[in-house]
Amino acid sequence: MRKATAKQESHRQRILDAASDVFLKCGFEQTSTAEIARRAKVSKRELYFYFADKRALLAAVITELQSSMQSRMDVRWSSNEDMEIILRKSAAAIHGFILSERFGKLVRIVAAESYHDPAVAKQFFELGPLAGRKATAKFLKAQMEEGRLRKADPIKAADDFLDLVVGAQLMTAVVLGQVDPAARKRDHIQHSVEVFLMIYATARTPPASRRRSKM
Repeated sequence: MRKATAKQESHRQRILDAASDVFLKCGFEQTSTAEIARRAKVSKRELYFYFADKRALLAAVITELQSSMQSRMDVRWSSNEDMEIILRKSAAAIHGFILSERFGKLVRIVAAESYHDPAVAKQFFELGPLAGRKATAKFLKAQMEEGRLRKADPIKAADDFLDLVVGAQLMTAVVLGQVDPAARKRDHIQHSVEVFLMIYATARTPPASRRRSKM
């Protein structure tokens, strides 16, 4: 595979940025490659040099958004901070991402297109929820091995943590575009982490808030 030049990469990214903007504004069906090319200031011939068709563009948009989120989460999970602080910051990042307008619009596009192209839904799931589940489980497994969390199935523990942070009610609101902007995010994050630690923390791991109060 020939290496892309800096100019080619710039053009590809411009097309991808334009596609993302138009998809999120107009939806998949109402978006044309002609409009994407116009916004990217490239010819349709150049657009098709980089992307086979509109579905390939949607797949690339999904990959970019999900990969960006996973990169940010990798930084969170690899932090050397106190376990509870890492859980709180990670929960806040996940919750904020799920509530973002960009994610909400994209998940609705994917849900609509999944009837016509199941591969799009599969890609979205594998790069997003599945990758996030594995990364969360990896962190929790390390905490179990250090004795900070009780021994359990890391995948099940990750599911419990993510269900507390996101939950079916929130995801339903996101899919339907009915997220309450006045919802108290901080209280939800604190509650989610506290409940998770009530279930999984060992006796040797007192809450960070309690440790701070003793200092």
